Amino acid sequence: MSPTHFKVKSLSGKIFTSVLAFTLGVIVAFSVAMTTIYYLSYERDAEAELAASAQDAARYLNATPSSDNAPALEEQFSGTTRYTLIAADGTVLFDSAADAGTLGNHADRSEVQEAAVSGEAVTMRHSDTLDTDTLYAAVKLDDGSIVRLSETRHSLLSFLGDMLVPVLVALVAAVALVFVLSKALTRRIMRPIDALDFANPLDNEIYEEMDPLLIRIDEQQRQLKQQNAELAEAENMRRDFSSNVSHEMKTPLQVISGYAELMKNDMVQPADRQKFAALIYDEAQAMRSLINDVLTLSKLDETAFESEGAAPVDLHDVAQRVAGRLASFADGQGVEVRIEGASARIAGSETLAEEMLYNLIENGIRYNHEGGSVVMRVRADAAAGQATVTVSDTGPGIPEELHDKVFERFFRVDKSRSKETGGTGLGLAIVKHAVLQHRGTIEVKSALGEGTTFVLRFPLAD
Repeated sequence: MSPTHFKVKSLSGKIFTSVLAFTLGVIVAFSVAMTTIYYLSYERDAEAELAASAQDAARYLNATPSSDNAPALEEQFSGTTRYTLIAADGTVLFDSAADAGTLGNHADRSEVQEAAVSGEAVTMRHSDTLDTDTLYAAVKLDDGSIVRLSETRHSLLSFLGDMLVPVLVALVAAVALVFVLSKALTRRIMRPIDALDFANPLDNEIYEEMDPLLIRIDEQQRQLKQQNAELAEAENMRRDFSSNVSHEMKTPLQVISGYAELMKNDMVQPADRQKFAALIYDEAQAMRSLINDVLTLSKLDETAFESEGAAPVDLHDVAQRVAGRLASFADGQGVEVRIEGASARIAGSETLAEEMLYNLIENGIRYNHEGGSVVMRVRADAAAGQATVTVSDTGPGIPEELHDKVFERFFRVDKSRSKETGGTGLGLAIVKHAVLQHRGTIEVKSALGEGTTFVLRFPLAD
């Protein structure tokens, strides 16, 4: 696979780009807006001034004999203002910018028509004659003719074009200023970020916008610490388990090896051979039980039983089946086993449920006295949606301070007695794992000399 490429984004570049784009946008928008406002204001003033000049020209011409109007205009017109004298029928009598004889009839001009009706008019339109945008101010004279003043004006786009150079100069200056400011701003912003203590994310004094990130980092660190602690604990348990298994297997192997060596070297009397073979058999059986329990725990640790899927399991039926399997063992120990209660169905693994109940009843038989009893009661509480299994024995009991430890692997309340009875020390560890696999709980009620009761609770199957 090709290496992953990460897209690196520079904070200073991001700030520079953002500030520059914002600044340029503001400058351009402000320049266009102010130029437009200035243009419109300037044009309004120009219209008022041209209209006033037209009124002055009209007063002057009204005071002059009509025959002298054209010569009077020729004397008075300004070089920047175009004067036109138009007869009442639209004929051009005089024009300061063109030969009046070459001009067509102006009766159709909007400013001429409006002045003829209302006495005066001011308008902006395109001049066909001069091919420019032109401002016109027309006033009707006493004799019915029209005097019209006009000035060529810049359009808004043209006016904006004239402002292009100063705007570009301002933009260049802004780019230089933004570059300097963005560097300083980046350093200022990055200073508290560079000083972040990621070992203690919530102790940093930083921008509130970074709080969600720091909270997330803190949560992840706590999760990692917890996971590391759990991994370390699991590793310790694995080492302890391996050490305990080795230790537990060493004794029966030594016994088997020793007796076998004696028999091999013909150092056992013929009358004792059966006794030695029985001892070897018992130790082999103990090893087989230990191996079976270890394999069961390994499956539970790996959740291998989940592959079976959840199916309805009747705990009362399983208990009766287990009691039948242990009947000969119970008779040999002189212990009575009774199954009481009624059907209670849970969702889970029948194999696992059988292993769980088998270990509880077997423990009750193994750690008991002749003439004692083991009673398993199964009941279903539909209202609470719960199945309850209680296993009570008449054994020696468990001290209260050891109630939590009995579920640890290879833990024995009485190590010497456990060896005598053949217990592996894994039975209750298997029970607890199986209970948890079925989303249940287990509780110990016991005291020295008063026997032991295990209480298991499971959610009923739908």
